[in-house]
Amino acid sequence: MKPPSIFYNLARQKIKTGQVLSIFIFLAVACIIGLYLKSNNELLRPILNISLINALLLIALTVMLTGTNGFFLKAFAAKFGTGLCFSEWFGLAMITTMGNHLTPFPGGMIARATYLKHRHAFPYTKFVTLITANYLVIFWVVGMAGALTMIIFYNSNRFFWQVTLFFVSLVIAISGLVILRTVKLPGNSRLVKLINAALDGWNLIKNDKALLVKLITCSLINIILNGFLFLAAYSATGSTTSFTTALLVSLLSVFSILVRITPGNFGIQEAIISLSSEMAGAGAGIGLLVSLLIRAASLIPAFTLGPIFSFLLTRKLTARRSDDKSETV
Repeated sequence: MKPPSIFYNLARQKIKTGQVLSIFIFLAVACIIGLYLKSNNELLRPILNISLINALLLIALTVMLTGTNGFFLKAFAAKFGTGLCFSEWFGLAMITTMGNHLTPFPGGMIARATYLKHRHAFPYTKFVTLITANYLVIFWVVGMAGALTMIIFYNSNRFFWQVTLFFVSLVIAISGLVILRTVKLPGNSRLVKLINAALDGWNLIKNDKALLVKLITCSLINIILNGFLFLAAYSATGSTTSFTTALLVSLLSVFSILVRITPGNFGIQEAIISLSSEMAGAGAGIGLLVSLLIRAASLIPAFTLGPIFSFLLTRKLTARRSDDKSETV
């Protein structure tokens, strides 16, 4: 039986999970944002006159961010003896970004898991637990970076204590979870299941010091690149926002991935970035533009390279299936 195209699976997933409520929220948010920008059209002037250099810089930074996400996958696969070539770890990262913008739920993760299962016999359950465990590492590093950023650079910010307490509490909570070896949270909510799956994955990687160093290093690189991406987006809007402000907003924006009710978290990400931008003193309206710019910059490579890598990796799946048939004969 011919393995299905990864791109086809994404479209099929959209049909299955594209619930009416999610689409309604997506359309409602799009209308609200459109009306807001129409009534504040002066905000759009810098965007309409964005230079080619700024546009290319934004796209390049989003591509590099996608690459760091691919390194996470490569590191996890290598731990279990599965070597991924460039077209696989980078291509799957691109397909993931594309898939997450096609479906309100993690369609990109499903595409990755499907490929690894068919191509490398990588079990679904192991993949999910490892990827989910990666969230623990990322959020812990984000918490540390956020707390240090607030303490070093934001001692005069009016939300200093609230934001600092949030980051510190995050670090303490995650540290407590990973130290207690057998802890399991009660309940059946999606968040509880996510945390428990992350803890299962943590038990698989906690003793691998080399892997942990790679994950923490990738997380730090991801944070720095994301900070520069936000700084470039603020600059494209004509704002003179500092790097520390852009970094803080970028750190808070990471938490938008926890809520997946619209394709690409559309609306959730915009709300968090706008609110964070207002708290940091850059302005909610500018924050909205920054979010939309970053979204547009990420969509261009995702929907340009995503289908290409989908085709290439589907060919790999087909070749693998043909080889398996030959061996059985």
